[in-house]
Amino acid sequence: MAVSRRRRCGWVIPIAVFLVILMLLGLCWILSAQPFTSLTDKLGEPSMTENESGSFTLLTANVGNADPRCLPYVVKLCRKDVEARVAQNIQALRPDVIALQETMPIYMCEKYPIAVPGSICGEPTEIPQIRRLVGADYTIVCESRNGFECIAVHVDAGEILGCDPGSLCETDRLDYQLEGCRWNVAIMAATVRVRGHTFDFVNAHPESRSAACRLASIRQIFEDRGQPDSLVRQEHALLVGDFNLDPWREDDVSGRYWNTQVGMPGGSFYYHSGPAEREPPYPTLRYSFFERTYDHVVSNFLEGTTQVLGKSSGTMRLDGGKGMDHRAVYGRLSFKSGENSSEVP
Repeated sequence: MAVSRRRRCGWVIPIAVFLVILMLLGLCWILSAQPFTSLTDKLGEPSMTENESGSFTLLTANVGNADPRCLPYVVKLCRKDVEARVAQNIQALRPDVIALQETMPIYMCEKYPIAVPGSICGEPTEIPQIRRLVGADYTIVCESRNGFECIAVHVDAGEILGCDPGSLCETDRLDYQLEGCRWNVAIMAATVRVRGHTFDFVNAHPESRSAACRLASIRQIFEDRGQPDSLVRQEHALLVGDFNLDPWREDDVSGRYWNTQVGMPGGSFYYHSGPAEREPPYPTLRYSFFERTYDHVVSNFLEGTTQVLGKSSGTMRLDGGKGMDHRAVYGRLSFKSGENSSEVP
């Protein structure tokens, strides 16, 4: 009888753990179902009078999250309610150019046929998440390695060279990865023409775990530029994204190299985010006891300052208050006066 009781009791702990997990998931679901708040309540509707040839609006955001319910989807933007809030705010802001990291391609749902309750995989769809997020009026290009990182240009603002207007295309214009480095991250680039000006738009999401791997990828932005097979091919370049480095709170080989290329007096590349807005910069990633400024906007030919949505005064979070680990960066950048439009050779 004692053996029988022990056998019966052996099922108690796994069942209890399962029930606790269900309760926690249910609590997360309730807490995440909060009222939607639109960013335009704080930033205002886009003004057509501002859409002049000398400037454009920019949004960059890592839309992924560390919600336990998204673990099967490698912490991509898996929650249906969060996607809805992010999409509504992006489409309300209507940025001219957008760079998103950690989007979730359709094949991720096909990889896990049993959908986590409340995930975007609960219903079949033929519309990619990136299109649902930005809307119909954008030309989009995503990197071909994983399809996680994407660039979008509003059709009224300009074009992505090599993509049909309003289409969604792929590019293999990526950083190359060293042996032993992870393949589920990427730095991508596209040549765009915005308000008659041609430049390279880099959407960066390099390695987060290895400083050496991150350094190898970031070097490709600044070195061997201007060649047909280079990552950056145009003289003018706008660099944005989640670079996974904080030059103010961390010290490693990737950050030290970055500091030799960006923000140096007399240097080519300078900040439009971070210290351009505030010293010390607002954090763009925050957990309970951890905060970092990983998301940057840098160029060698533009003017203007961006804001961290949800941190800068008078702004609100892109996710309406809950759902994303990172804070989006948004602002208006201007072409320097007297600068002529660049043409692709």
